[in-house]
Amino acid sequence: MSCKEKIEKNKNQVLPILVTLENKEFNLEELKGNVIILNLWATWCKPCIAEFKNLEESKSLFKENDVKIVAASNETLNKISKFLKRKPFDLNFVKLNGDLSYFDVYSLPTTIVIDKNGKENFRITNSIDFTSKDFTDKIKKLEQL
Repeated sequence: MSCKEKIEKNKNQVLPILVTLENKEFNLEELKGNVIILNLWATWCKPCIAEFKNLEESKSLFKENDVKIVAASNETLNKISKFLKRKPFDLNFVKLNGDLSYFDVYSLPTTIVIDKNGKENFRITNSIDFTSKDFTDKIKKLEQL
């Protein structure tokens, strides 16, 4: 089952509970109407960490109000916070209170791009250049829909 099927199947239910680093509830449904770049990562994943700088750089290539970037890890809040004190990236970091398998994610990094209607459009299951023409063109096309 793909992430798209799960989101569609559960369209009347809340997505898995995510929390901010301040341990306040964060819901992806609140971002509906935007293209969401959901980057799933872990503090121990070197390729995940390597692509954060590039992901930060990509923010300036999209309209701020139409594209939201969320970096989610299912590690503890303490572990995520300690990591970000050492490596302060300017991204929206959240904690997933559940298993990454909800999104059918079994390798990291994985990036899921969700369209403005809350449905998965595509996913990338390895490191990429978020500023590449191919990636940015796909995102810009989704922004216009």
